[in-house]
Amino acid sequence: MNAWKIAWFEYRRRIRSKWFIIGTFGMPILILAISLGTGYMAGSGAGIETKTFGMIDETSFYGEKLSFVLDKRFAQKETPPFNLAVSNGSFESLQSQFDELVNDKTLDGYFVIPHDFLSRPILRNYSRSSSAFRSSGIIESELKELLIKQKANSLQLSDAVLEEIFFDVDVAHFDIGSAEERETEELIADYIAPFIFMFLLFLGIFTGGQLLLRAVLEERSSRVIEVLLSTVSYNELMGGKILGLGMLGLTQSGIYLIGAFFAGSYYDLSIITPTIGLLYFTYFILGYLLYAGIYIGVGALFDSEQEAQQAIQIITFVAIIPMVLWTIVIENPNSTLVNVLSYVPLVTPFFMMIKIAVGETSLIQVVSTIIVMVVSVCGSIRLAAKVFRTGILLYGKRITLPEIYRWLRA
Repeated sequence: MNAWKIAWFEYRRRIRSKWFIIGTFGMPILILAISLGTGYMAGSGAGIETKTFGMIDETSFYGEKLSFVLDKRFAQKETPPFNLAVSNGSFESLQSQFDELVNDKTLDGYFVIPHDFLSRPILRNYSRSSSAFRSSGIIESELKELLIKQKANSLQLSDAVLEEIFFDVDVAHFDIGSAEERETEELIADYIAPFIFMFLLFLGIFTGGQLLLRAVLEERSSRVIEVLLSTVSYNELMGGKILGLGMLGLTQSGIYLIGAFFAGSYYDLSIITPTIGLLYFTYFILGYLLYAGIYIGVGALFDSEQEAQQAIQIITFVAIIPMVLWTIVIENPNSTLVNVLSYVPLVTPFFMMIKIAVGETSLIQVVSTIIVMVVSVCGSIRLAAKVFRTGILLYGKRITLPEIYRWLRA
């Protein structure tokens, strides 16, 4: 009973905080603003500088044609990605001059079209950094078209024949059993939705974990914990805090999912289904309880938040793995790597949420990973209770790993 009173107190105190309101509603707005803002800047050319590259053309043929094609291609852009200065001549006679221009930063680099380019099409690039990598791809594609046209002319193929041979293929996407083509916006939403679910799960779990860690450290450093333990047991105090901040995380996640549901409905997109919603909350609860045990155990060991955060960094780095691999999971949801990582408890909720949102998982895998999480949660809470009971009232003493090991074995 006392645990529920503590849980309700923690929940009511935190949910009334202005920082909870700011974080809950401000975070999505901030993320949306950053995403749209960076997308707009990328599309508008803001932040792009025009690089200047030289070109030594030993053929005295391709360079000028390439320069003309590129000028035409970038004519509508206010800030073209690069300018190309072409010089006809041999590489041996011009190398020192171009090297000097690169070293004094007049040029960002230069390309060499060798004399045997038609028979051996290898374009050479010399630069002081990797900044020419993307530009070389553009030049490569344009030179390829010039070579194709030249070889077609040597075979006496007309432009009409070339148009018949070279063409683009468009892909139309349909749902199974549907005759209506899917819109591009719907395809993009389906691709990004798994990451959004995983990110919201990550945000909810670690927001609750950080609040739990901070609450324990604050009460420990101010000696309030001693007053609380005079009226309730260790288990009731720990359980109440975990439950209270867990309910806070559930509230926050519920707000996000409701917002995502209405946003999807507005654009006629079926992002959230009852199954996804149910499994989202299942993995959220299990993931939160797993990390809550870790966070409350760490909080009982340290007197300062700085030391506690340093100790928790390794766990946080492990949990970031799904953030790095999310595109791999979406495109290869049943690969050996993804299936193995789906059974690592620290990252199971995040990988499984992506797989579920993609629609590439089985009932057996869902049930088995939930069992793995339940067992892991029981272990995490049990070990955290041992550490919490022994370490919460130790002040001014640096706790060693052998001592923690003895507590866990007790």
